[in-house]
Amino acid sequence: MNVPIRMLGIATTIFWVILAGFIASAGYSLKDLNFSIGEPQFTTTSDRDMVLSLPLYVFNGGFYSLKGFNLTTVFSDAEGAEVSRSSTFVPTIPHGQNTTILHNVTLNMDKLAENDEQYLFNDTSLNAEVTAGLNFAELLPVQLSTNFTFPWGAPLYDLTFGQPRFRSLSRSNAAVTVPISFENHAAFDLNGTIHANLYDKDGTLLAESQTPLDVSKGSSYAGNLDFAVPLNTASQASATGGHIELHFSTSMFEYGPVVMPIG
Repeated sequence: MNVPIRMLGIATTIFWVILAGFIASAGYSLKDLNFSIGEPQFTTTSDRDMVLSLPLYVFNGGFYSLKGFNLTTVFSDAEGAEVSRSSTFVPTIPHGQNTTILHNVTLNMDKLAENDEQYLFNDTSLNAEVTAGLNFAELLPVQLSTNFTFPWGAPLYDLTFGQPRFRSLSRSNAAVTVPISFENHAAFDLNGTIHANLYDKDGTLLAESQTPLDVSKGSSYAGNLDFAVPLNTASQASATGGHIELHFSTSMFEYGPVVMPIG
């Protein structure tokens, strides 16, 4: 279950290896440049953004400074729609000194889900275009670009309903319990609530339910949606095919309805 997150880390490492190759191709005396790549860090913000902080450490042991280092990453979905653009500019990488470059890539979950809901429910990938430019010894401007795919782990992977269970609470009321499960393949924890509405075959609202969510990244969730409904409608809904509408409200995204048949 941790494979999508591990793949994300591998992809960011490949990202920096490619970037190091860009810089190394910029001039003949860059044999005195040393690169080291730090671990990518994943953080979230109150604006429901996921921020990937990618560190690169450069020791310029050559005789010349590198000027105007610029790095731009553009992420797009499978249809080519841009979902993120991030740039980092370093005026000078001095000779004989260590320089730390921190490139932050921001991805917004609401925007991703708005473009394509598969980013919530299916492991997939984003297309990434990387452009790096610099000026070597103030004489040799270089700009190079490349494309690669960036793996994406879905926070609601394999969302599934189990078979509804019905039990009598009294002569007039029944309890309907619907198991629900999914796996959080995302690089962030999932916290919030599921609001669920239960409908009969005619689209009449029978009951509502609210369930808390607290699912760590790389872990699975298995819980229940519990409804209290009139006894006569409980059997009707199960036999003739009602449905449930789910609305997810989390610290990273708002999404719904997700319609799931239960009959």
